[in-house]
Amino acid sequence: MDSQKDNKKKRSGLPTHMGLVFRTAAGGYLLYLAYSIYSSADAIQGAEKIAFTGAIILFAVIGAVIIFSSLRAMQRGEYEGGAGDHRKDEESAGEKKKEEKPERIRFGEPETMPEKEE
Repeated sequence: MDSQKDNKKKRSGLPTHMGLVFRTAAGGYLLYLAYSIYSSADAIQGAEKIAFTGAIILFAVIGAVIIFSSLRAMQRGEYEGGAGDHRKDEESAGEKKKEEKPERIRFGEPETMPEKEE
């Protein structure tokens, strides 16, 4: 239970570095899809051509925005552990506070029970 609480406290809401890399790859894939639809659009006629043109524009814009925002976040260090992660400063201040307080002994738990002298 305590490890789950610690994991929730450690998460800052920022994506990980690999998460940004995956987002960039997903944006690239959307651009690839837009290009492949565009290259095969010659065979399409009528009302379908309007739908395919809309899909090309939609995929290209969303892909470009995802790539741009992910690369910008990587450059600024806006990921866990990066230069833009202000949580590190808060954690170091919290660790200093923990060091000042003495740890309470909880009797009955195996790791805190006093050793018996023989």
